[in-house]
Amino acid sequence: MSVLLHLCRTCGHRATSHDGGDRGYSGCRCCRGPGDLDPNPLLVDTFTSPGGRPEPLYRPGSVWNAGTMHKLTLCGCSACATRYAELSSGVDSATG
Repeated sequence: MSVLLHLCRTCGHRATSHDGGDRGYSGCRCCRGPGDLDPNPLLVDTFTSPGGRPEPLYRPGSVWNAGTMHKLTLCGCSACATRYAELSSGVDSATG
C-alpha cells in the first residue's frame, strides 16, 4: 500500500512538483506551471528505509515522511478519501 497521490497528466510528476515550493527543484518545464493534475489519485507503493518493508496505506490529509526534509501533508480531497475507504475495505473500484 502506501500513499495516494495526484499526478500531472502532462509530465507524470506529483502534484506537489507543481506547487510553489517544489518548482525550483525540478528541471521539468511543465512543473514550473500549474500542470494538468489528474483528479483521480494514484496508489503509490512506498517502503521503509532502512529495511525496505512495504508501508501501510496512509490516511488522506496525514503527514508522510514526518521528521525528514521530504515531509509531505497528503491530499485530503474527497476523491482521496473515497479511494482510501475503498482500499481500506478491500474493495477496488479500479478492478471491479
